[in-house]
Order: sequence, then C-alpha cells, then structure tokens
Amino acid sequence: MLDKIVESCRYLLDNFPGAEECRNYLDNRLDRKSQEKFQFGYFPEIENLNVLTDLVSEDELIKEKLITYKSIEDSLFPRVVKEKFFDNQPLILPFRDPYGRIVGLVGRTLMSEEDRKEVGAQKYKNTAESPVFKKGHLLFGLYENKASILNNNFVYIVEGQFDVIKATEKGFDNIVALGNSSMTDYQFSVITRYTDNIYLLLDNDEAGEKGRKSIKNKFGKYANIQNFYLPKEYKDIDEYLSKTGSDSVSFIVGP
Repeated sequence: MLDKIVESCRYLLDNFPGAEECRNYLDNRLDRKSQEKFQFGYFPEIENLNVLTDLVSEDELIKEKLITYKSIEDSLFPRVVKEKFFDNQPLILPFRDPYGRIVGLVGRTLMSEEDRKEVGAQKYKNTAESPVFKKGHLLFGLYENKASILNNNFVYIVEGQFDVIKATEKGFDNIVALGNSSMTDYQFSVITRYTDNIYLLLDNDEAGEKGRKSIKNKFGKYANIQNFYLPKEYKDIDEYLSKTGSDSVSFIVGP
C-alpha cells in the first residue's frame, strides 16, 4: 500500500507544477542521485489532493490515515471537512525497515524556523506507529547503508534523516539516524548485529550532548562507543557539508 503512495508522490514531485518549491529545495540541497535513492515525494495541499487521488485511491489514503474526515458542529453550518496528515510537511520520503520494506512515511516542512514556531508546525512528522512502524525499533538509512557498515566495521550515529542523506551523498555511507538524540535498547540491539564500533556524531547542542552521555552510560560496556564532534559553529553534519561544500570532514574525537 505505502509503496504505491510513495511512487505516486514521487511522480508528483517530478511532474506537478505545485511541487516546484519542493523541487527547488531539494535541488539546492541534494543531487539527483540522492533524491532518487531515498525516493523523495510531494504530498499535495488539500485543495489539490485530486492530483494524488487520480493516482492512488482515496480509500488507500484514508486506510493509511493520511487523510481524514472531521465533523464540525456549527449551529449555523454543520459540515464535514477533509484534513490531511502532512498539513505543513509537503516533502515526504519513505522509512524502510532493514529489509527494504516501506513501513512508514516521514514528512518535512519547508517553512522557516520562525514560521514553524508561529503556527506550531513540526519540522519532521512521522506517520502513526503501527505493528510494523515503531520508531524506537528502526534506524533511518540502515537498509541503504548496511553493506557499508559491515564492510567498514563501524557506524556513524546521527540524529536526522537529512544528516544521513547528505553524508551518504558525500561518501560517508556507513551512517544511520536515530530520529532524535536518544537510543533505545532495541536500536542498539539492531545496530550491533552489524558492528560493535559505534561513533556518535549527534547534534552540537544541549540535547545532543545529553544523548551522548546517556548512550555511553547505558551501552558503553557492551560496545566500543566513541564521541565524534564537528566544529562548534555547525549544528550537524548536514549543515557542515552543505555550508562548506566539503567532501571530507575533520572530526574532533571526544571523551
């Protein structure tokens, strides 16, 4: 089901005029090979939803809870309105399990931080958890990069999806993302199937530092866990690679 939705949203990203902002955003951030590899797509605004339902049935979108109907009790004008799950996140990409199956979707907003705060929009939004999509059980990029992790016998752990995608584009393809700054027991058990050498490259902020300490304290006696830092002026590896245009990274090894 999700495969067809991803395929349809991918088609719209390439062909629908309303997706131009998303296309420009991606073209300024990533090369076409990366966009294809991670299968970015465009989820249209509610007023243009018909361009998606021409490709995939509305029933399928409802089943996946990507659109819903809401009753509004208004004494003057009671009505039913259609709402979409990715309300402020038109750019989407699939979340795959280690075997390549699409188990969920991730939406990404194009709004500035200031605008996001004003309307209360999330930067990233994941589809609801299900028996096959449990965020704490999955690592973004593991399916795409597990061969490199095995070959190199170590893995970089980052927080965000774009960190993985940008790093992979530059050749750092033994890398996965937690989705935040903490690691669950299940995520640790999954990654140690591939390597016991874990290099933490979390965000350069308070949450990232807190996450590093927690991960090392919790799992340090079971694996070789090291802290790697970027220069302080960069928040994450995506920002570093995007702003410097570099194909290499000078890491600082920390305690």
